[in-house]
Amino acid sequence: MVGGWTNQNADDSEYMDRAWKAVSSINDNASNNGPYHFIPIKVISAKTQVVAGVQHKFEVVVGQSTCKKGDTDPKTIKASNCQLKDDGSRAIYEVTLWEKPWENFEEYNVQKVRDVESNEQF
Repeated sequence: MVGGWTNQNADDSEYMDRAWKAVSSINDNASNNGPYHFIPIKVISAKTQVVAGVQHKFEVVVGQSTCKKGDTDPKTIKASNCQLKDDGSRAIYEVTLWEKPWENFEEYNVQKVRDVESNEQF
């Protein structure tokens, strides 16, 4: 359907790449008030919409990393320098990314969906 949302494969590596790019926005979000930065664990849903570019909407499970706020700039967080904290909190965030590649434009909006219980599996 033109202009409608189309489901995508959440296991496609491009969505995990986008989740890592959204880390700065997730960590800037007021709902992450803990002492550690969040990092993505798994993308659990993804869809796209064509609207003057492409809008991607995906849900990502994030978890506290070993990188403390104040010690690490959120814009420099990568899998190579921030590991998942074993006993850290987890949450699901909805990320909306609007891309217009011909203008080198990306706009991220993030919203916390809910906390994740320690026994939940994805």
